[in-house]
This record gives sequence, C-alpha cells and structure tokens, in this order.
Amino acid sequence: MNHRKNPRKTGNRFENKCQKSINSGALWFSPLDLNYKNYSIEAKYTDKKSYSIKLDLIEKIWEKSLEMNKDPLLIIGMKRNDTQIFTLRCEINLERK
Repeated sequence: MNHRKNPRKTGNRFENKCQKSINSGALWFSPLDLNYKNYSIEAKYTDKKSYSIKLDLIEKIWEKSLEMNKDPLLIIGMKRNDTQIFTLRCEINLERK
C-alpha cells in the first residue's frame, strides 16, 4: 500500500491555511490562489528540501496581479519537520534599468 501524501492535497491545505490567516477567501474567477485587500497571492508548498522559483511563475503572478489592479505576492511554505513549516512571503517588483 502506498502511503505517500498527495502533493495537490497538501498544497491545498497550505493554501487554506494561508486563506484563514489573512481572513480572505479566493474568488472563483480569480486566476491566482488568494485575494486580500491590495494583494493577489499565489501560494505554493513543498515538503522537500528545496523549491525552485522559475521566471514563468513570477511572470504569471505579475501579469495576473496587474490585470486585477493588485500587488503581486508569493507565499511559499516549506516543511521543516512534522510540527514546523517555514513560511516565506515574497513581494514581487519589476525594476527597469
């Protein structure tokens, strides 16, 4: 019998935890995970030792947030052990040279 956790379910639980912590619900028509006041939020979770952030993800969050006139925010949860999760809140800014 396979006892591996389903990554989608684990990610959804983290997303729900983020949603409760900011006292807001995602709208059904929202292209990103959560909306809160001035922020459009994408929530990601891993129980691995690393998480790779690719330019495609940053561009998706940036573009969808601008379409909704909100500031983009990426929240990443990384499991440390069975009782601890590190949470990173990353604001996304575009700087021009």
